[in-house]
Amino acid sequence: VKMSIKRFMIYFVIAMFAWGTTSCFPSAHNPNVVTFGTGESVSHTTKYQFLSIASDFAWSIDVEYIAPEGAADWCSLSKTEGEGNDNVIMNFGENKLSEERSLKIIVTFPNESVELLFTQYSASSLLNPSDLKGWLELPAFEADGERTYFSKHMLPSKSNRERSFSVLYDTNIYHPLWIAYPLCRGNIRGSGSRQDAWGIFDPNIPTEKQLYMKSSYYGNYDRGHMLPSASRLGSNDDNRQTFYPTNMSPQLAGLNQQKWAGIEGQVRGWGEGCDTLYVVTGAVFRTVGGNESVSYTQCRSDSSKDVAIPNYYYKALLQRRGTGANSQYQALAIWVPHKAASGKATLNDAITIDELEERTGIDFFPNLDDAIETAVESTIDNHYWGL
Repeated sequence: VKMSIKRFMIYFVIAMFAWGTTSCFPSAHNPNVVTFGTGESVSHTTKYQFLSIASDFAWSIDVEYIAPEGAADWCSLSKTEGEGNDNVIMNFGENKLSEERSLKIIVTFPNESVELLFTQYSASSLLNPSDLKGWLELPAFEADGERTYFSKHMLPSKSNRERSFSVLYDTNIYHPLWIAYPLCRGNIRGSGSRQDAWGIFDPNIPTEKQLYMKSSYYGNYDRGHMLPSASRLGSNDDNRQTFYPTNMSPQLAGLNQQKWAGIEGQVRGWGEGCDTLYVVTGAVFRTVGGNESVSYTQCRSDSSKDVAIPNYYYKALLQRRGTGANSQYQALAIWVPHKAASGKATLNDAITIDELEERTGIDFFPNLDDAIETAVESTIDNHYWGL
């Protein structure tokens, strides 16, 4: 999304940018935690991001410039010292150089220092790993292979030549941050049926960093699919993939089996009625500027691991009709608090993609042409969606 620095700073002041214990997803159990809002690596067009600090103590920040050699002062901080939980804006502007630039952030507390390496790619670098720039459903992301893992899955029913879904998974909280997937009649319907394949693992992520989900969670929480089982019935093998623990969320039964199921049905209907519907289903633990508390549960069959419980769920939708130069796009976001509710999505649940990006700090549909992205992410055509 295209957001001015001025607008960003106003939002910062009004919201106070607490991020709860200062991150949109929990960092948990460490008294001094420092994290990047967008990631330790960003694209060349990204101009700013949060540095989130969670601490009970006073702190100060120093910057050590690493590359390119001789370059300095290309990143300014909104503050260099403070106390307790806070967020610092890193403003570095677009990288117009032919090479990547990097620096080290050093946050000093009374009894320790935390060092983070930050890199901004050049124009020749890929925004997303694995050469996936043509996949319109993917948000902008970075996966470090330690805390966050990116995993992509292809459709067995299509000889693994067409994509099923991608996931960004946080192994500290045993929860997907988002699941991204295309929907159309060809990948929804087929000869498959619900497999209930509980207890399997995502083959692309170390097993010990996932949950063994033979049983459900403690409490009144379902094993809620982020990509619904009913959206992958092309074959039994297609459906089986939706039971990976990287696709599961502890979702209240009163939401999962009621309103959320209704929303999933609406989304399938939209997907079957167009060329392609690009979907991102996400979980939000803390909004940007929010101070929500995060609770945890455990899986009954893997009770040693704490699983974060989302405070909100969302769906970011990009619908395409037509092909090539005749393609037309519409976008919509659906925002749902994590509480029992019935019915389907209404206009009260709808927000623009721009607003969703402000709440989550995520850039959705960055692989869309910039002019189209700007136009569709700022408005909702209610007549088109029929809410």
